[in-house]
Amino acid sequence: MKNMKKTIMITVVLAVLLTCGCAGIGSTPTKTVENFASEFSLENYDACYDMMSAAYKEETSLSDFVDICKDVNPDKYEFIEVTNEYVNENTAVVDVLVNESSVSIKFSLENLIEVEPEYNEVTKEIDLVKQEDEWKLKEFPYVLT
Repeated sequence: MKNMKKTIMITVVLAVLLTCGCAGIGSTPTKTVENFASEFSLENYDACYDMMSAAYKEETSLSDFVDICKDVNPDKYEFIEVTNEYVNENTAVVDVLVNESSVSIKFSLENLIEVEPEYNEVTKEIDLVKQEDEWKLKEFPYVLT
């Protein structure tokens, strides 16, 4: 009887530990955003396309998506980090901090016109939707490129 109680207690403890451990499995909005940025930097555009929502994929083929990826201006944004995540059931917004470049035109007597890039840290929002227990990007996330 004592061994049976011990066995039951161990089983219950293991079940609780396994359940708690499994609760974090699956994608999160933040993880999807970070994975997209990582895969994009490696030019794994197929993997990036898999992170897009079904609605996006209905309007944009894989080949068009790859063309968009290749046409992106790599100097426009530099992804720094995710700063916040807001989840509301099956939708989410992830705030990301990026360096955004803009062109500054300066006039001088020496060179007349000088064009210099300027960088500012800004926060941008990325919208996601939950589909089949995975978070997907609703629109092409230029800020992650």
